[in-house]
Amino acid sequence: MKFKDILLPPNLITLFRLFASVYLFQNFYPLDINTYVLVATIAVVGLSDSLDGIVARRFNMVSELGIILDPFVDRTVFILLVVWLQDLFPSIFFQALIAREVLVLLGGIYVLLSKKPIEVSKKGKLATVFMFITICLYVLDVSLNTGLINFIAFPVMVFYYFVALEYLYYLVFNYEQ
Repeated sequence: MKFKDILLPPNLITLFRLFASVYLFQNFYPLDINTYVLVATIAVVGLSDSLDGIVARRFNMVSELGIILDPFVDRTVFILLVVWLQDLFPSIFFQALIAREVLVLLGGIYVLLSKKPIEVSKKGKLATVFMFITICLYVLDVSLNTGLINFIAFPVMVFYYFVALEYLYYLVFNYEQ
């Protein structure tokens, strides 16, 4: 791992997402932010989750640091976001999200320690996109108060868990995805 890799644009995007999220979450309360600004902010956090990887692959800037830093920051920022927004979710949704993230974190630690190569699946990316959309819909539902989001959240959560469990299964049993 080279120190200069920290200055590669994908790694700078990753670090910016981390520091901007920590600043936002420490200095603002979600309900004090305009609903549409909050949804846009969540969407930017979600989009930046993919942007660093796209830039790294497109411009051939993949680095050892980025391979470790990106998933760590992705999980950290997502957990911070969920904790920051927890008052907007039903407690079962919040608890299910945190439990799933702990599972994925344990899988990530296993990957790092075992040095097993693992590919991120397209289903995993899709599940993350659906979860960010669901979180945005929860924020909108707080101001609209329709309660319809609960009908969307359950199937998204099931898919989100399915992808995590499939990932762990392939990881433990060394199958190709």
